[in-house]
Amino acid sequence: MRWQMGLAAAVAAGVLAPAAHAQAPAKSVTTIGAATVKVKPQNRKSSTSIAAAVEAADASARPKAVAEARERAAQLAQTGGLVLGAITSISDAPTLPYYGPFGIPYPLQGTFGPGKYCGTVRTVHRKRGSDGRTRVVRGKPHRVCRVPASITVSLTVTFAAS
Repeated sequence: MRWQMGLAAAVAAGVLAPAAHAQAPAKSVTTIGAATVKVKPQNRKSSTSIAAAVEAADASARPKAVAEARERAAQLAQTGGLVLGAITSISDAPTLPYYGPFGIPYPLQGTFGPGKYCGTVRTVHRKRGSDGRTRVVRGKPHRVCRVPASITVSLTVTFAAS
């Protein structure tokens, strides 16, 4: 309870608010750019290799998303009779409605935890007995690596305009 009162006081005092509120330019164009890049790990059976490939795909997709946003913003600016200027802000627009349980965007999460794409699973099988009834048989544990096919990055970009 004490920490809540302290937090409320800090917010009211402006301590937790950004130091300098960035004023949006008088004229601006805001758009979303998205890019998808395939994940290509060197070793599909290594969690560290898959994690490195996911990070590389994410890093490769960001400039492409900014370029797409710039292209769309230029079209919008031209339609509105404006000249597009420099980028004034960029923010992530999550491609999924939520982030993973560890605060990590879901595609970077990994099937087996943050940055873990390999783990042990047990497959369930159904077998028919001699009496004709089916029963569930748990298979032996085995190692599986799950590689995401691609990474999609969405960015909201605001450009100054004149």
